[in-house]
Amino acid sequence: MSILQRQSVTHAVPKLDAPLVVSVTLLFTAAPLVPYNAAIGAASGTAVLAVLAWYKRCRAAAPLSIFCVICLGLVLSGVRYFPLVLGLSLLSYAGVVRGVPWLRGTATWAQWGSFDATVRFLSVAAWLLAAAALFSWYLLLRPNVADIVETFVPDQPLGLLIAGGLIFSMLNAAVEEGAYRGVILHALDRSLGPGFAALLLQALAFGAIHIRGFPRGWLGIGLACIYGLLMGLIRRRAGGMFAPWIAHVFTDIVIAGILVFLARPNQALEPTQHLVDAYQFYAHF
Repeated sequence: MSILQRQSVTHAVPKLDAPLVVSVTLLFTAAPLVPYNAAIGAASGTAVLAVLAWYKRCRAAAPLSIFCVICLGLVLSGVRYFPLVLGLSLLSYAGVVRGVPWLRGTATWAQWGSFDATVRFLSVAAWLLAAAALFSWYLLLRPNVADIVETFVPDQPLGLLIAGGLIFSMLNAAVEEGAYRGVILHALDRSLGPGFAALLLQALAFGAIHIRGFPRGWLGIGLACIYGLLMGLIRRRAGGMFAPWIAHVFTDIVIAGILVFLARPNQALEPTQHLVDAYQFYAHF
């Protein structure tokens, strides 16, 4: 192979990153929104793209695709709790990035970042907006969230529920931010550039998992998408993960408070079709 041919191949490989990253992200976004058989198709398509990304050594698409394949595989194999799915997938992603020589140094998103006055203001503003939206959504629409209460709010003393809610909020915020503002946004930024398209795509993916979450339904997807945009903006402004994580923790505390103090006393806990549907795919809020 001539020098010009080798240079052409070398330059052609990075060009695959953008279409592969976008395609994987869209399939990952669609999976929770479609019927089970179609979700299997989305997972299969993601696996095919992952093989191509690894074959071509695409440094943005390869780690993203393996993360998404593991997520979808765990969910479709019956793992019910999405925080666990994300946690296991992040651990696998970290192992791959550290263990594969040509991927080392690609996970530059995994840092604390700054928490200056502007970042603090943005984090508090995002939390207050999210709290107002969540309370309004619940109090005005009175959604049936019996499945979430049944799954995440056991019949235990109030003190244990509060402690559990705080621990869950910290862990859930960590894995969600690591997945969406970490792995996914980082891959989109590297392949598309740090513009609005990358922000929007990661926000759509984040919104999609709330189809049966809290908030839920199509309105819940819209609210979660807006929140994902805000967290993405904070992530970029801070240059690290601490600021979006802490904002997300306080937002999840609001959700836990609504479930414990409002939904639990007033929501019937009998199994419903919502519970059956939620267990079929993303049992998560």
